[in-house]
Amino acid sequence: MPINQPVTAKNDEPDKVKSIRCNCDFLWSLAHQFSYLRLSDKVDENEYKLVNLYSARAKRIAATYARFYLETEEGGDPSKLGRYYWMALGAFASKTVACLLDSLQLQASYVFIKPIANGLGQGNLWLFTDISASHWLYNNYCEHFHEGMKCAQKRHVNNLEPAVKKITQNLPWADKSLGKIHYFQPSNDIIKGFQLVAQIEATNNEKRKRSLQLKHLLAVADHEQGAVLQPLIYDDPEFSKWTALERNKYLRWMSPKYELIFTHQCSERDLELKSVAPDDMIVEDLENRMDWIQDASETFHGLMRDKKNHMMNELQTMAGWVNAPDAALVY
Repeated sequence: MPINQPVTAKNDEPDKVKSIRCNCDFLWSLAHQFSYLRLSDKVDENEYKLVNLYSARAKRIAATYARFYLETEEGGDPSKLGRYYWMALGAFASKTVACLLDSLQLQASYVFIKPIANGLGQGNLWLFTDISASHWLYNNYCEHFHEGMKCAQKRHVNNLEPAVKKITQNLPWADKSLGKIHYFQPSNDIIKGFQLVAQIEATNNEKRKRSLQLKHLLAVADHEQGAVLQPLIYDDPEFSKWTALERNKYLRWMSPKYELIFTHQCSERDLELKSVAPDDMIVEDLENRMDWIQDASETFHGLMRDKKNHMMNELQTMAGWVNAPDAALVY
């Protein structure tokens, strides 16, 4: 698809009356609507347009993840701070994507190696749609997530309300993305992740809570990497061709580093505040990549214990990017 193709949503029948049955399909539709609006700007009454700039989307995504962790998102509960542990790590990860997209190397790739820029934009957009909708529904209708109507396992894009389904199917890369992520049907890993959220909520033992948080983070990371990003971008021949080229000894100098920096900034000299992937990491290989993500998760887990004030301040800064501006001219 063309770079930065806009998507718009509009209600052209303001007086239309429709009966709505409040079931899981309707709740998932509300969740998807939240995700779409978060990455969109209002352009007219009841009309919104997805922001064009990939890095602006990535910053809004980082902000949303941070807000979920901080319990400042819609339906949040400050007394349950810490239950969405992956969201805190996810905020730093999406910030990293924004930095990569704004880097000189990736700006050049919009012209010369579009698969890298498009792959990052595609993966971040569809992972966000997947993961933010799940958290929004749990935040606002937790009684119907595992219990009640048991919506956790009843998610499928074809069952969304027609208007929301149409918007979702018109998102960038939808034609080649939805099938690869099984139309948002949940993986066992994301179900496990939210079961662990419930266990985190139920414990007052700090040691047990930290153990459950790490298990939750790794379960959601398995879903993020295995069920979403691997089939979506890393298995794509064009994307993996360029990631393989990055390991060429003659090209490595111009390739961006794979690293997670635990500040809101794009660079950091303090080695304690970053996790750098091994030079020989085969990024497109799931098992190889997960070895580093495990290490990065443990670094993050330690920082959340030993430098909690720093981490909270950084998350609060990123939470302020929720309305990161689009650009009139995109690269």
